[in-house]
Amino acid sequence: MIRTLHEGRRADGDVVTISKLCAWFGVPRRTVYYKPSKSAPKLNDKFVDPIKAMIEE
Repeated sequence: MIRTLHEGRRADGDVVTISKLCAWFGVPRRTVYYKPSKSAPKLNDKFVDPIKAMIEE
């Protein structure tokens, strides 16, 4: 949303920084710049082998 506003304002000739837009809307800047990344699921070894054995039966 912030990036869309920033691009639209720039296309209209108004220069408004992303920092200022974030301040106006009360949004942290990091939410605009950084995308969350999910970590790989962690497998618990004590469950992996019994479940594999059940599936292969």
